[in-house]
Amino acid sequence: MAKKKIIKQTDDKELSQSLGNFVENLDDIRAQTQINENSIYQKNLHALSYRDPLLFYNLLGIETNVNYEVFMGSDSANFNIIDIVNNTPLYSGDPLQENLACLDKYEIYRYYPYLYCYGLGNGILYSMMLGNEVLKRIVVIEPELEIIYIVLNLIDFSEDIFNNRLILLHSPSCNYHMINSLFDMDKFSKVYSKVYDLLVPNIYYEKYQDEIIRINKDFVSAIEHNVVSVGNDTRDAIIGIKQHIENMKYSLFSPSLVEIHKKLKGRDTAIIIATGPSLYKQLDQLKKIAPYATLFCIDASFPILYKHGIKPDIVFSLERVKESAKFYTDTPKEAQEGVIFSLTSIVHEDTIQAITNGVRQFSFRPFGYTTLFNFHEYGYLGIGMSAANMAYELVVHSQFKRCIIIGQDLAFGEDGTSHSKGAVYGENEIKPKKQKIFVEKYGGGGVVESTEVWKLFLNFYEKDITNTPYKIEVINATEGGARIKGTIEMPFTEACKLIPKIKKKPIILRSPSKVISNKNLKKAIEVCKNWIDYGEMQQEKVEGVFLELVEFLQEIEELNRNNELEKFNFATMDKLVDSIDEIKDMFNSRVFHDYFTDALQSYIFHQELDIAQLLVRPIKNDDDKKAKELEWLYCHRYWLFSLAGGIDTVVTVVRQALEYLTGKKYVSQKDKEKEKGNSKNNT
Repeated sequence: MAKKKIIKQTDDKELSQSLGNFVENLDDIRAQTQINENSIYQKNLHALSYRDPLLFYNLLGIETNVNYEVFMGSDSANFNIIDIVNNTPLYSGDPLQENLACLDKYEIYRYYPYLYCYGLGNGILYSMMLGNEVLKRIVVIEPELEIIYIVLNLIDFSEDIFNNRLILLHSPSCNYHMINSLFDMDKFSKVYSKVYDLLVPNIYYEKYQDEIIRINKDFVSAIEHNVVSVGNDTRDAIIGIKQHIENMKYSLFSPSLVEIHKKLKGRDTAIIIATGPSLYKQLDQLKKIAPYATLFCIDASFPILYKHGIKPDIVFSLERVKESAKFYTDTPKEAQEGVIFSLTSIVHEDTIQAITNGVRQFSFRPFGYTTLFNFHEYGYLGIGMSAANMAYELVVHSQFKRCIIIGQDLAFGEDGTSHSKGAVYGENEIKPKKQKIFVEKYGGGGVVESTEVWKLFLNFYEKDITNTPYKIEVINATEGGARIKGTIEMPFTEACKLIPKIKKKPIILRSPSKVISNKNLKKAIEVCKNWIDYGEMQQEKVEGVFLELVEFLQEIEELNRNNELEKFNFATMDKLVDSIDEIKDMFNSRVFHDYFTDALQSYIFHQELDIAQLLVRPIKNDDDKKAKELEWLYCHRYWLFSLAGGIDTVVTVVRQALEYLTGKKYVSQKDKEKEKGNSKNNT
């Protein structure tokens, strides 16, 4: 019988693991390349060692003067780089004049805080562009390592590299996940997604057209992923806040994430069991290997495993919806015995109540509102969007040596099914959409039909695998569905041969003492009270500025109707701009972010995308500036209205949840002031 093919997906994962020893010894290597104040190159290298160890590593071993040479002019800013293989200069004319002409052409980007360019050239253009204080970051992708070496020898970019104002990416190492990480560096870069453009300042780089198209495609995919990840429905976040607070009476009395991590550490192999169409064919083999591997099962797979006599070690539930309870109510109590149910704190109470014979263990998802409670021992899992993503995070936190994935199709089966045989909600729970989405198929050589949501899950999986901070063998043994880049594709029977045949020990978790749990519950109640007080105070400020703005805009419209715009009050407009800037500072503060951003971001973010398009618009003269400011005020009319309404919604939900938790109504600082005012008036 012919042996089945094992396909290894190396991508950047294998490269990052091969650099493990280098990264571990990075401090020693830095020490050997100490900064020489007289060496521009060493200063740049030192900064790169902190910001991009991979590029630093590649530059340490570079062979120089192979493909390029420098031709220096009389001015240090006026040098050319010659491609000696093709006898072609990067600049056909005077390099300084070409750079100045390009800088003038790029004046339209003067108000762009984030720029993305292909081709480093001689670096002088970027040195000039970085003089613009509006520019927060410029990303430059360069295909030739030798050109990077030359430029870093001649121009001191060390401060900008260290402060992440200049990010140099070597094109062959630049992939979707590296590009995607650029939008995780700060939240503002996402806001300017709609104005993204990939600039190619130098015609020399036109020969890299295929590479430019690939890079641009990865940028578009990364932007799409980040925008979709924000979502467009605030209801989920509001429900999450409510259920997180109400579930404190369960979560704070359960074993923590630190506790389960401690008990899992040092184990060899975890198997993550999802519910795709391919799962059913793996069940017989799974039953054989179950005594030796730690089984991480998503909630939808639990009833299927029970029917086939397989008991998982940990079952994961992530969703806010009450429908998840059916995965537990549809299985008898004895199925739950000896099983740990790892739940996020935002699950529906019906799900919690449905688990009557197992150990409930809670984790907090990495949202602002969960971190502000400071119960860090319960966090943070679930940055991805599926229970399987959550399971992989726990695998990594617990430092398993090997992770095998099965049933993770993330695509429709060949027969059009979306889920495995025996799934609680049926094999056809999800129907194919009219607008088809395709992803690369398992094993390569074609594509399979997926959905937007599955593609999102896939992106999170690939991102997590790429960012795994230690060497782990991730095997995709699904044998169907979508390809998960960064994994080793291997038949499940082959993967099981790698698992040591040593019987696993049961996982015994301990809950905190009632004294500690009750103390934590009191702390949580105080956080909720502060949340309400802070929210009401900020809501009042926002509403005040909103009313001033509405009145001002009505006056302008009246002046326009009467042809009396010469009476326009610029001082009032400037004051309103300053007031909105103050609200923006509050909106961007850490405390506001933790309390409200998760709930508000879905609709505020999409408004911010449109406002960003206005902000980057160039200004020709003072009249143009005033017109832009007025348009900016109009944009913020609905922004302020939405912000005030969002704060009010969150505060109302926190009040309701707090009342549910404590059994009594909370009288806020604003309520007390109202009562005082009413008392004085009555007197």
